[in-house]
Amino acid sequence: MTSHRQDSDMTRRRFIQTTAFAVGASALSPFAAEEKSRIFEVHRPGVINKETNRPDAAGTQEMLDRVMQAFTGEKSRRDQWAAFVTPKDVVGLKVNGLGGPQMCTKHELIRSVIQGLLDVGVPENNIIVWENNEGHMKAIGLDMNTGKTGFRVYHSGSDVAGHDEKETTFPAGSTHLSKILTEQTTVMINMPILKDHAIAGSTLSLKNISHGITDNPGKHHANGCDPFIAEINALEAVQARHRLIIMDALRGCFDGGPGYKGDEFACNWESILVSTDRVAMDTLCTERIEARRKEKGLPTLAEAQRPVRYLATAEKLGLGNNQKDKIEHKVISG
Repeated sequence: MTSHRQDSDMTRRRFIQTTAFAVGASALSPFAAEEKSRIFEVHRPGVINKETNRPDAAGTQEMLDRVMQAFTGEKSRRDQWAAFVTPKDVVGLKVNGLGGPQMCTKHELIRSVIQGLLDVGVPENNIIVWENNEGHMKAIGLDMNTGKTGFRVYHSGSDVAGHDEKETTFPAGSTHLSKILTEQTTVMINMPILKDHAIAGSTLSLKNISHGITDNPGKHHANGCDPFIAEINALEAVQARHRLIIMDALRGCFDGGPGYKGDEFACNWESILVSTDRVAMDTLCTERIEARRKEKGLPTLAEAQRPVRYLATAEKLGLGNNQKDKIEHKVISG
């Protein structure tokens, strides 16, 4: 009879094989295009306090637990997170604080993810919440911590981090990757926010990585950030560690991104979305931005001279599915 531990190991392997990479080779293994990419969304109207623009902490935890149960099929929080991490992992939560306190990954959601990691047995000090620079990290609202107790919070420019001395090259350019990614963590949980972008059209899970782990993101914005977003995500260092996307769609924006343009361009979507496919996630969330822009009488992203080019490139590189008929999206009540 198969043990529960064996079942859990098999589940974990099944989930992490969604974006395979070729060890020792520059070419990526193709994404399993014949299989649908799964995105689960939990929606809870009223979870955002309209006076503070903050989500209810308890409600956020309940939402995350609900969507993780639906996504993994596991009832206990421990087993849900065991599909992606082990107690031996050092887990990096790559958050996004570029939009400032009003338009960043919510610390209430970050703490909910941390609770899941603790329940699976990851030591608290083996959890690193990180961003690429100090200002973006401080915007999240968590106290910096580089010590040996508690979960750690710092940025790539910190004294305890930095960027690789060796340059990493890819077809369209080169960069130095954050040592938090390459040396200090074994697993990455991707925690972007649902936002539009003034150049790329949208800034979601793929761009949270490509422009959030490098020392020269400004050089990767030409042609709508294409092919830079896709090619940096295709690097082996990223592919080896990326496990899961927890999309913060609690409060985001449909215009003025990646910063905060004002409340009239912000949107309380009041949702959390989960997937292992960065391309499928960004395809769905870009459609959501376009839909809200249409509701508000704004031009499409392409009409606004910022078409979303990077998704097709990412699919060609085997990073995931950009085709709607290959994306399974389920919404549950939170």
